[in-house]
Amino acid sequence: MDLIALAIAPGIAICLFIFYRDAFNREPKRNLLITFVLGALTVFPAAFIETTLINEKENGIIQMAVRAFFMVALVEELGKFSVVRFYSYPKKSFDEPLDGIVYSVMASMGFATLENIFYVINTKEGFSGYQIGFFRMFTAVPAHAAFGVLMGYYAGKAKFDPANSVSWLLKGLFWAVFFHGAYDFFLFLQNSPEVNQDVAGGLLFIGAMVSFIIGLRLSFKHIKTHRLLSQQAYFPTKSLAIRQANANDIPLIRDLTFKIWPQTYSSILSKEQVDYMLSLMYSEKALQEQMQQNHEFIIVYDGKEPVGFASYSVITPQVFKLHKIYVLPSQQGKGTGKYIVDQLVAAIKTKGATSLQLNVNRNNNAKAFYEKIGFAVIKEEDIDIGNGYFMNDYVMEKKV
Repeated sequence: MDLIALAIAPGIAICLFIFYRDAFNREPKRNLLITFVLGALTVFPAAFIETTLINEKENGIIQMAVRAFFMVALVEELGKFSVVRFYSYPKKSFDEPLDGIVYSVMASMGFATLENIFYVINTKEGFSGYQIGFFRMFTAVPAHAAFGVLMGYYAGKAKFDPANSVSWLLKGLFWAVFFHGAYDFFLFLQNSPEVNQDVAGGLLFIGAMVSFIIGLRLSFKHIKTHRLLSQQAYFPTKSLAIRQANANDIPLIRDLTFKIWPQTYSSILSKEQVDYMLSLMYSEKALQEQMQQNHEFIIVYDGKEPVGFASYSVITPQVFKLHKIYVLPSQQGKGTGKYIVDQLVAAIKTKGATSLQLNVNRNNNAKAFYEKIGFAVIKEEDIDIGNGYFMNDYVMEKKV
């Protein structure tokens, strides 16, 4: 029983790790269990095909490469791929890119766990089941997980890009087979009479371990990428952060402005007025002057990506003015604007503020957004900004 527990433990541990990585929209446990079991069952057709195709007497380097990549890696990864593609992929619960990794790892761990049981029970001469179990705990089993992540990353992309789904799925299968084959090829070289044993030992470390490590690194990178997408979908403000800006950030503020303003104001103001206001308020000189007049600027980030900015200043000791608040069109509707306002409100409350005011164009749909987060219209004003142009605004206020 101890040997069986040793064989099962690493696969279950990796399953739990992946399950808890899927923190924002977890898959039904029943689906995961079935995927695991189906993955385990693919051991039998894979073993049959490998036994039928592999000639143990053919130990040349070319024969080893063919065996590693086509008779083992391709056969085993095709089995796991079939489980994901034909059982997990069509499920309604497969509703975000991260699910591709989750289901692929479950299928891979089912395969690796049953394979591991057979390995520790049927030990080779000179090795104990415990030695085999401990060795595979840190090599073969996590390697299967890495191959699963590589396959699942592209399966997740395929699900949400139907026009290119076949190419994404094949790409995932290719990379799983490539890293699996490379790992096995260097292991198989130990049995080739064409390779000196000392050389084979070096190749085992350099080749198999490097393939394994690269696969693991890519796996963690892919998990992080899809997990961030999941987080942005279900808890979009979790990845947001703000920092205070200074004069060195003026080029960044201008870059964001020119990405945001045309789409925000093209249906409200003429192109000539937009161009005039950009020159008036967002030239380097204008922004420098605003900062010198104690306008506090902040930059908003989604992860490492700058996605918006805001500025505010003191009007009276109790009243602060939000002069600017802009986020990229791709961020709108995700709670980013509310996040900014909430952060600013928390900051100005510590300074004794009782209200936050802002101006919004009377034709700007943003008025509804501000009302939704607690602002109310307190008056209207028409501001002459020169060159025959006016800002026709509501003044809105939020009590803090």
